[in-house]
Amino acid sequence: MSDRLSIERFQELANAYGGVVARWPGPHREAGTTMASDPPAKEILAQALSLDDVLDTWHAPVVTDSMRKRVMADTPVPRSGFARRARLWWSGIGIAAALTGAVAGAATVAIVAPIDASSDGGTSFGDVGPQGT
Repeated sequence: MSDRLSIERFQELANAYGGVVARWPGPHREAGTTMASDPPAKEILAQALSLDDVLDTWHAPVVTDSMRKRVMADTPVPRSGFARRARLWWSGIGIAAALTGAVAGAATVAIVAPIDASSDGGTSFGDVGPQGT
């Protein structure tokens, strides 16, 4: 990618990969190197390099036994296997009850005749008999 980068994209790459353009992803290195001589790009790289220096000098704190004990004391205890299985069973029972209700409702609608249906051959729109009688 030898296309020229926008200053916004150059800033994004410097924020993500640091102030050394050689550490940037391959497709952006050439365009970044070309753009690095521009004054706004120099300022962006200088800021990224100062952040790189701070990050390079940072060290993780040493974990002491007392810190480890405090963390372990505050760690939630996992539920027993019985509680997990019981919760799973209750959710299964709920799903089964919902499906049973749906099937019963569908069967009821299929079996029960509509209220306005007559048994003497009429229709819901009235008797459709021969005209003129």
